[in-house]
Amino acid sequence: MKCVGGNEIMADATFEKAMKLAVVTGLRSMLGPALVARSTLRPAWKSLALVAAAEMVTDKIPLTPARDTLIPLIVRGLAGAWVARTLQEDEGSNDPWTVPLGAAVAMGVAVAAPKIRAALRISTGLSDAALGLIEDYLALRLGSETVGLSMEELTQIARESVEDLKDKIMPIAQSVGTGSM
Repeated sequence: MKCVGGNEIMADATFEKAMKLAVVTGLRSMLGPALVARSTLRPAWKSLALVAAAEMVTDKIPLTPARDTLIPLIVRGLAGAWVARTLQEDEGSNDPWTVPLGAAVAMGVAVAAPKIRAALRISTGLSDAALGLIEDYLALRLGSETVGLSMEELTQIARESVEDLKDKIMPIAQSVGTGSM
């Protein structure tokens, strides 16, 4: 890292934050981007929050593709890189390793997590759904603490995102229901 004085500390903090959110992204591909978008107040934060919540629900469905297969790995790698790049831009850091390591960490966690989950399923007897909920909680906890949001604020963010979606869909649903478009 080529930083001087206090800038090195800032760059180290940005790197640490990016790597923590890359772990979160490896667990839930859209949670890291949703948290970064919300913490930096990007316009798409509500949409990303909805996608992250939907991912947590679909993760529990047995037909959901494994995260350690090619397409989900690519998505996580790209999401991990986006999280790292966005944090660097917002925090004024320029470590050339942060973005590729963000991608690598997200992909590495995506490969390791199912193996850890399987071992825990065998050793504890907990169902895959229960382990998925625990994983959700850990990802939410690590992610929210990393961006400085409380769990209560995450609940409010989810509410706002759902309300926003409802406000957009209800007029369409009502016009379809009445037969007018």
